Amino acid sequence: MLSTTNDNESSTSQLPPLRSQTYSPAQQQQQHTTSKPSDTFVLGNRFGQSNRNDEQRYSNDYNQRSNATNNDAQLLRHLSDDFAQLLNRTDISDCLLNVRGTYMAVHRCVLAARSNTFAAVITGNLNRLDTKTRDQLQTVTENNKLVITIEKTDPDIMKQVIIFLYTAKCELNERNAYGLLDAAGRYDIKSLKVYTGQFVSSLVNTNNVLALLEGAYRYKNKHVRQKCIEYFLDHAKEIMARDSVWSDFAEKNEAIVAELLYWIVNKTEFQNMSQSDVYSQW
Repeated sequence: MLSTTNDNESSTSQLPPLRSQTYSPAQQQQQHTTSKPSDTFVLGNRFGQSNRNDEQRYSNDYNQRSNATNNDAQLLRHLSDDFAQLLNRTDISDCLLNVRGTYMAVHRCVLAARSNTFAAVITGNLNRLDTKTRDQLQTVTENNKLVITIEKTDPDIMKQVIIFLYTAKCELNERNAYGLLDAAGRYDIKSLKVYTGQFVSSLVNTNNVLALLEGAYRYKNKHVRQKCIEYFLDHAKEIMARDSVWSDFAEKNEAIVAELLYWIVNKTEFQNMSQSDVYSQW
């Protein structure tokens, strides 16, 4: 069972609200929303409660075409739609996520394929996880279903995480971006790290850069890390002038501060290096 004690170093509550922005049509495309699947996989707070719609039927809404006319984007879209329907099939679910008392019906094979953390839990290879993550996780089997208890993630955030695991898309906006970014790192979902990281990186500012940088190091999110370092180098004086915030950050993150100071001195080198070269140094 995930620990219910405060987890200050990983809690997204430390992050300030994202600033309000007006998006261009191109930027608005980043705020992806999927109308599928429905919420039928969220069972509520009664263990074993069934919400299966016996009338639910899957209808194939496209005709298979020849290879000459099928392109990758179409096939991936159809695959995403099919997996959305799978998520709605709670009758063949073999796993439940207990997210702060809300049970969500999922399938082990999908979780294991998409999340390195869940793969380690499901296969019993907990030695692949760091000590902190391993100590927070506990599973039980009830009614022939694996139950994984999650206390560190909000149910609404976890619902979007699950939708993303199945469909490679979810609702992403200023309100839930921090939570999804944290979940992507916590459960080691590489594609979700990229999906959320690109969105959040466009919103880095003086108030949130240190918190984002700390999370990027913890969860090895290279894209966010790169963007935060770039922002810090351009606004170092202003950020470090926030005495209490900067001193608290520096006290807890000596290694990060050492890297930031190195790149302040060697800013030209940083700008000339490729992203892969930057990370090979640290």
